[in-house]
Amino acid sequence: MKEYTPANLVKTFWKSILCIIVLAIFCGGCMGLVAKHKQSTMYTSTQSVLISHNVEQETSNNGTQDPLIVADMNMMKTYSQIAESPNLIANAHHQLPTKIKKQYSINSMVSAVSAKTRDQSLVLTISAKSSDKKASMEMSNAVVNSLQKDLNKYQPGAGEVHILTKKSSRNVTSETTPHLKKYIAVGIALGGMVGIIISCVSITLKDLMNNSRNE
Repeated sequence: MKEYTPANLVKTFWKSILCIIVLAIFCGGCMGLVAKHKQSTMYTSTQSVLISHNVEQETSNNGTQDPLIVADMNMMKTYSQIAESPNLIANAHHQLPTKIKKQYSINSMVSAVSAKTRDQSLVLTISAKSSDKKASMEMSNAVVNSLQKDLNKYQPGAGEVHILTKKSSRNVTSETTPHLKKYIAVGIALGGMVGIIISCVSITLKDLMNNSRNE
């Protein structure tokens, strides 16, 4: 078996480190390019409405709850289902600007829109998610307007719909996927691992070759 001198060990060490670094950078760069190619940005426009028979009564109760307000709270899940229903969204779809209406069908708008409630709250949050910022804003706003106008048609006796958050670019969030930094980090880790394996295999093969020559 070959005996390693300190100089040989240092040389082997730096070769291994160089191999690991080069492969880590190469794989990280490749994964970054893949992520860039796959990347897409989705925009979510969010607006809030308050649904109640008596907003003034709610805000002046000082900790006590009027039975009518409790009844409104119990209806919030029903109101969220109405906001997401194909019938209401079909009405909202008619309100969209012509260009956006052509880009998004009623079915795609149904998939884009969601309505969420919170426990013990009269606030309903309506969101619309799409790849176009303006389209998201217009869709969420159209649903809010339709809900305010037609809620009592779908649910007789429902409370009044008060718009808390108007259409605004400030209420739009964006998310770009896949995440570039995560892909690069995974690429670097994989490249480093491959580099370590190659270095270990290379050293082992050299030892075996040297041993066979010495025998």
